[in-house]
Amino acid sequence: MRVFYLHWNEIECKARTKELRAERHTVRGHWSTTEHAALKDALPDVLVISLDRLPSHGREVAEWLWEAKKRQHIPIVFEGGTADKVAATRAAFPRAVYCNTGEVSAVLRRLKA
Repeated sequence: MRVFYLHWNEIECKARTKELRAERHTVRGHWSTTEHAALKDALPDVLVISLDRLPSHGREVAEWLWEAKKRQHIPIVFEGGTADKVAATRAAFPRAVYCNTGEVSAVLRRLKA
């Protein structure tokens, strides 16, 4: 799958995307808080957003993705986060998929099936 992985810490983002690449996914990672995530030109098969850091930034990207009907078919997977941040995100994105940190690979296998 073509995965766009969003995490607001470069080291953690690179470690997590490495694991997904090992499972033969094509992965682009984004961690910059000063540059916008480049999603417009090459939409992924799935967007993975870590809620472990700056969850409001991740929710903004998710809002942009699903604001257009032509992009609403792309699944969003929210990974990790504290209980209160996950609850706030679930309220805003009830159709998204949620998992604990480190469970993305299993979720992607289910989505691919």
